[in-house]
Amino acid sequence: MAEPCNAVSQPAADGAIRAEVDGHPTWRHRIDVGGGVFTPGGEDVATELARLALPDRLDGKRVLDVGCSDGFYSFTAEDRGATEVVGIDDLSSLMVEGRNGFAIAKALRGSAAEFRDRSIYDLDPATDGTFDAVWFLNVLYHLEHPMVGFRNLARVIKPGGLLVMKTYVHQDVRVWLRGPLARWAGRDAVGFDVGRRPRLWFYPHSELSNDPTNWVGPNVACVDAMLDAAGFDVTRNLGVHGDRYYLHAARRHD
Repeated sequence: MAEPCNAVSQPAADGAIRAEVDGHPTWRHRIDVGGGVFTPGGEDVATELARLALPDRLDGKRVLDVGCSDGFYSFTAEDRGATEVVGIDDLSSLMVEGRNGFAIAKALRGSAAEFRDRSIYDLDPATDGTFDAVWFLNVLYHLEHPMVGFRNLARVIKPGGLLVMKTYVHQDVRVWLRGPLARWAGRDAVGFDVGRRPRLWFYPHSELSNDPTNWVGPNVACVDAMLDAAGFDVTRNLGVHGDRYYLHAARRHD
C-alpha cells in the first residue's frame, strides 16, 4: 500500500528534531528529545544521576527544579512519575531568539513540565504552592543572599519534603586523584577542611572561576549549618566529589 502523500518520513522527522536542537547554542545537559537525537550538553548526566540518588519513583509528587537550565532534571522527575514539575531559572541567561533550551526540549519531548522565569527570592507558597521534592543543584554559590534562598525554599517545601542538593564547597586542601587511584577511591578528589567550624567565603567580583555570578563558597559544615538554621535536617550525606557536595535533606515539621 502506498504511503500517504502527506506522511513525514522518519529521517525527515529526525532531521527536523536535529535542526531544532542545533538552532540553540547554549545546551548544558544531554537530553533525549526523540528520534535518536540528544542535545549536545557537556554535563555527564549519568554520573550526576548516580551521585544525586534521586528517588526512582515520584508518582503523585509535585517537584520544583531550582536553576533548571535546559531541564534535564525536570524531565527526569517527569519520567519518574511526578504529577507536576516546575522549573525556574533566569531566562535572560538562556534566551535565543525568544526561546530557551527548556522550551525546545519540552516541545520535542511532548513534556508537561513548566518553565518559569523566576528567582529563588521570588518563591512564594501563595503563588507557587508547595512541593513534595525540590532539586537545588549548583545554585547556592550563585546567591548573594544564601540564607534568604534557603528560607524561601523552606516556605515552599512541604513538611517532611525532600531537598536534593549539590553545591560548590570551599576546601582548605584538595587533592585530585587520577587513574587507578581514583577508581579505587571511587572519587576524583579528596578534600580537607583544616577547621570544622562553619565558614563562608565571599567573592565580591570574579574571584571564583572568573565568574561574577559566583558570590559565596561555603565549606561543608557551613552548608549543613545553613540548612539547619532554615529548618532542614540532612538525611543523606552523599559525599564530596571534586569541589561539589551532594546531599539529601528533609524539611522539618513545624
